[in-house]
Amino acid sequence: MAHLRRLVDVRTGDEFDQPVPFGLVYPVCTADGSAPPSQRGRTWEHLVASDRELRPVS
Repeated sequence: MAHLRRLVDVRTGDEFDQPVPFGLVYPVCTADGSAPPSQRGRTWEHLVASDRELRPVS
């Protein structure tokens, strides 16, 4: 299965990017299209602990 780097949070609609498989996940934009409050990359563990549910963009 190929690496899918574009992700969306199913709860909020926020978009994320994961440029490297198993690497950090970076916020791209919020659901309304504005810039995210932080551009810092996060680990999957941090996102799950923050109640994010990321799925590949279809």
